[in-house]
Amino acid sequence: MMSENRQLLEMQRKRGSNMERFIQFNDETVNSAFWMELSDLAAAVANDTNMKVEFGPLAYLQYEPAILYVSHFWQHRSKQEEIDGMKSDVYLRALGTKSFTNAEDIQCFIEKKQSFFARQLLALAEDVRIEPLCVQTRPGTKRAFETRKSVMRRYHEGQMTVNIAKGFYADAVYNALYLLWQADSPFEWPQISPIMDDAIPFIDRTARSLFDVQSTADVIRHVTNISDVINDLDVRDMVNEYSHLPECQQEESAAAVDPGRRRDPLANDDEQEEKENEQFDELFSTWHRESEETRGTFMQFELEQGTKTPMMGNTAREGDEGDAALASVQGQSKRASREQYNRLLVERRAAAEQSDDNRYGKENKGAKALFESPRTPSYEEREQYRLLKEETASVVRKLKRMIEKSIEKKKTSPRTNLLTGRLGRHLIRFYTDDNPRLFYKKQEPSREIDAAFFLLIDSSASMYDKMNEVKKSTVLFHETLKALRVPHEITGFWEDTATLSAAVKPNHFLTAVSFERSYQSESGPQICQLRPEEDNRDGFALRIAIEKMERRSEQRKFLIVFSDGEPSAADYDKNGVLDTHEAVLHARKKGMTVFNIFIGNEALDEARQQTMKTIYGNGSIIAPDVSELPAVLTPILKKLLFESI
Repeated sequence: MMSENRQLLEMQRKRGSNMERFIQFNDETVNSAFWMELSDLAAAVANDTNMKVEFGPLAYLQYEPAILYVSHFWQHRSKQEEIDGMKSDVYLRALGTKSFTNAEDIQCFIEKKQSFFARQLLALAEDVRIEPLCVQTRPGTKRAFETRKSVMRRYHEGQMTVNIAKGFYADAVYNALYLLWQADSPFEWPQISPIMDDAIPFIDRTARSLFDVQSTADVIRHVTNISDVINDLDVRDMVNEYSHLPECQQEESAAAVDPGRRRDPLANDDEQEEKENEQFDELFSTWHRESEETRGTFMQFELEQGTKTPMMGNTAREGDEGDAALASVQGQSKRASREQYNRLLVERRAAAEQSDDNRYGKENKGAKALFESPRTPSYEEREQYRLLKEETASVVRKLKRMIEKSIEKKKTSPRTNLLTGRLGRHLIRFYTDDNPRLFYKKQEPSREIDAAFFLLIDSSASMYDKMNEVKKSTVLFHETLKALRVPHEITGFWEDTATLSAAVKPNHFLTAVSFERSYQSESGPQICQLRPEEDNRDGFALRIAIEKMERRSEQRKFLIVFSDGEPSAADYDKNGVLDTHEAVLHARKKGMTVFNIFIGNEALDEARQQTMKTIYGNGSIIAPDVSELPAVLTPILKKLLFESI
């Protein structure tokens, strides 16, 4: 270990010690000096100078090309936990996976199309097996692995509680198995579900025998036994992703992708003699505009029998099974079948659907927008809205007067520095400027507020203690824009976890106030129908709002998002921040102004603040307490309205 440290120090000395630059990846910021240290450590431990280190949601080893992924999981922790955690990823992959894991056995397991639970459990169980081998081979890694166990135990304890509450039983079993395998004291299984009770003794017994295994094949056998039981119980497959198997990328050969080569052999194996070969130089053109699509078999025979010939293009060569077959075909004329055309239409439709499925970003594949209209407000909702309207009335009147005065001032203010109009008094520029603007006009044409606003409200479960104040701010927003006749829309969004599946992720959008009804006097009480629901897929919601705003003709377009934390939805926890950031950039490229009002609390931690600033940049405004929300919204609304005049 001492020689290894000297090697690392020598590498770092050559690169320079004053490395204070930072590298930005995804939504995290990492000190480049530490990143270089991890790269050197991986190369030294793996004894492979070509080994590269990259950061990703999960830690795993890719064999070809050799890339070691260190997990984002260790970010936003204490400095010692972050350093030891990332180093443990390097030790576990560069030493453990590379030296002690049988890649062929893993590949065979993957090819059997195992469940998501089985693949993740194999990755976890194999780590449990090779971790002691790493410590035995390199005793200096012991401290890093101890830190890793401590942090991961706390994490899986919390995750197990959450998964049991949400009904993600396969996820909860995974968390429990980690705690069992890494426990320092006797482990007792929690009450996961009545469905699981009968299977727990077998799972427990099989899991404990993992400590005696000697190879990757033994681990696969134990994992298969456990996963088969879970499959027999017919419980939902894992939703969260905690671990990842090593990967071995294989590029397709040229023959595999060549559409012109025959893949199946002929029924007969006779070959045409060279003297029988007869070539013609006449050109037969078959292309036309309607058959531009090259797939399908519009102008070829599907032959199973025939004679292999050496004909290929304008040259002669020795034939093989891949060449075309020479055959005699005879028959009678028939009405052409539309089967080929129907097949082409199906392929094009599938391609269009695939493109449509990815238009909201790869992280939102399967997300389905379900738009809801508000019901007729009840008496209680109307009364609640009336009280909120009275509370915000003074602020609304003040904002309205200020904006109207500004509009009037712009109507009557003279315009100066013009090329035509009345001659002004400041004529010195006639001598000093190459193209002097010496004229003015007394009145500017009448102008109105040429803007549209879209307010997105996070309606996830975490908003339950903030929703009343959010409604108050929303009423302020609505009444101000309604008084100024500025078109706007107010929509709450959430993801439904109860009906969630791997293929479809239903996302609900409740439009409390639509663009079409935003001027109407009776609009508003529907705002009181907004309520906390379940998860929030912010990137998807932003893209839906962007689509609506693109159809508006106003010159200025504003998107405002009320939220109280990071995006959180199924298969979205790790990449939700990046996906939402990409949606914000997408909106800004289209000329829209995007603001986020982050509703915090007294114990607001710096990491969450930084995350929201990472997503929205300078467009993130933090309200440390929900009661301050109206005070935060007022100057923002005032500023945006002034910009639109």
